[in-house]
Amino acid sequence: MNILHITPSYKPAYIYGGTTVSISRLCEAQAHFINSQTIKNNKSANKVTVYTTTANGNEELDVESNKPILVDGVEVWYFERQTKDHTHFSMALLKKLFQTAQNFDAIHVHSWWNTVVIFSVLICILKGVKVIVAPRGMLGEYTLQSQKKSPKSIFHKFLGKKLLKKSYLHLTAQIEREEVDYIKDNRVFVLPNLLSIPINQNKIEKTNTQDKEDTNTFKLVFMSRIHHKKGLEILIEAISQLKKQNNKNSKINLQLDLIGKSESIEYQNSLQKLIIQNNLENKVKWIGWLEGNQKFEHLEKSDLFVLPSFNENFANVVIECLSTGTPVLVSDKVGLADYVKEKELGWVCKTNSIDSLLQTLEIAVNDKIKREKIRQTAPQIIQNDFSSQKLAQKYIEMYQKIKDTNQTM
Repeated sequence: MNILHITPSYKPAYIYGGTTVSISRLCEAQAHFINSQTIKNNKSANKVTVYTTTANGNEELDVESNKPILVDGVEVWYFERQTKDHTHFSMALLKKLFQTAQNFDAIHVHSWWNTVVIFSVLICILKGVKVIVAPRGMLGEYTLQSQKKSPKSIFHKFLGKKLLKKSYLHLTAQIEREEVDYIKDNRVFVLPNLLSIPINQNKIEKTNTQDKEDTNTFKLVFMSRIHHKKGLEILIEAISQLKKQNNKNSKINLQLDLIGKSESIEYQNSLQKLIIQNNLENKVKWIGWLEGNQKFEHLEKSDLFVLPSFNENFANVVIECLSTGTPVLVSDKVGLADYVKEKELGWVCKTNSIDSLLQTLEIAVNDKIKREKIRQTAPQIIQNDFSSQKLAQKYIEMYQKIKDTNQTM
């Protein structure tokens, strides 16, 4: 099967957070799966290709453009963009797609609200080519409400929905299904993100656990893109209140590590100001962006991961964190919230509620037995449920089903 993925950004543009990681991981796993199979037809017609831009925040990636580059087993075409903002307009990419769209068995387009995706979907529809759109949480109530009466909202009402109705939709979690109830069930597929999860991740050594008991430090960790939708203001306020309670009733030394990047210096400065206002300078540590082993080692050495987002279609980092054995606390608007509850891998609080987050934090901090159980069982559960090879095969089966259907665009 000849597969094309279209995305406004691709690695190493990690400034865009988990989306960059999960899309590249999906492409790599599919390429590996295809190469590992016995291919009866011409092998050159069975591969994974990516069309993307040189986007890297307000800058551009230092890569050769408009030519194929092999990136970890995947043929990637980077195209220069004419706009340096979130519109990511790239005439070269759209021209290439117009010339080649009919050469692929499956075209999988990622994200929404940018010209790369919207015009790519339009080109596929005009050329009668089936296209799969993965909106990645960009059609949620939080996003649409924040853009109410904006040009984007008007576009979505009069044209966006029409384009989506003529496409197939790939959702990464069931929570997204309610956001697109205008799409017929036979055009919707739910498959989780693929992630690079350490195999046989070592558990925390007893010496580390003993050190924690001796210092009586409870380490919270937040790891994601630094963005207002992540609920960081609520987290900081909740920690401030918990700190006051601890000063009166407990000797627990609560610490929070903030790991991630922000595209907005102004927003990051506003968080820093809030931390100072709540006298948390000694309780909150800015780590910056971590990758690879550094990321997993930091997650593993933490007591609890917290993600109180207002909207999160999947949340890759939740799976990455659980793969190390560290329990999680997420809001009920995180796509994996139901999974966390079903598998008993952590706690879920109400969205946009300091009281709920505070109460849930207290429960998690005090429930050492549950946290230890999660640390022992979570890595194997994640390995079983999120095997890259199994998921890569399911994606390809989805493509084949769409290819074989008689539905028209």
